[in-house]
Amino acid sequence: MTTLHLRGSRRKLITGAGAVGAGAIAVFALDACSADGSGMGGEDAAAQTADVLSLKDFDSAADIWDAMLDGNQRWADGGAVHPDTDVALRESLAEGQEPRAAVFTCVDSRVAPEFVFDTGIGDLMVTRTAGNVYDPLVSESVSYGPAALEAPLLVVLGHQKCGAVTAAHEALLAAEEGTELEEHEYALPETVEALRAAYEASKGESGDPVDAMIKANVLLTVQALKEHPNLAELVADGELTVVGGVYSLETGLVTEVA
Repeated sequence: MTTLHLRGSRRKLITGAGAVGAGAIAVFALDACSADGSGMGGEDAAAQTADVLSLKDFDSAADIWDAMLDGNQRWADGGAVHPDTDVALRESLAEGQEPRAAVFTCVDSRVAPEFVFDTGIGDLMVTRTAGNVYDPLVSESVSYGPAALEAPLLVVLGHQKCGAVTAAHEALLAAEEGTELEEHEYALPETVEALRAAYEASKGESGDPVDAMIKANVLLTVQALKEHPNLAELVADGELTVVGGVYSLETGLVTEVA
């Protein structure tokens, strides 16, 4: 199999081709701007932060996910308030943690879940790999929040223009067609192989093939997590909800896909 390498500058790794449609989800959001459109002043910002409910106020997966999507809308609108980041809370969490959701996503520097969902410290337990590639070792980290800390929600988050998925698609397509790829300094052979299932599952889908592969990777990972030994019983008993989404770098919005 041909293995795609990436340039030493690493720029291609984080700016892969392909775009996921905006597909905005209808969610409730707070107005991020003042009446004159100039943005929030100090008092307005403080008032809006006080009005935002913390994820810690919710117990059900549905309510937590709705609150995360509300935060995502604030982020997309430029009105993020960064709740639950005060010193007193930080100090209180030294005694223990109780994350409300676990998130499995990509290492891409533009996709930080705490920002994307406008959440606070202690709200999310995040695991990240290139292309949110899933394997047995990673699965133990991903499942820890729900299985050991009783987080009722697990989110698998892919993203638009994922460099790892783009690289894998190019390598696998070249191998299939018997063509040669340009060699670069940074190799991703194991990542390419790990994404083969998503490549095969996305064949025949309409639209951009990398977009389809990103979505397929999310869907396959959601299903794998639902069947994981640490999580299957929780899912069956309704104690854990696993959802999948794709984040648009262009709009800032998360579209639910599973």
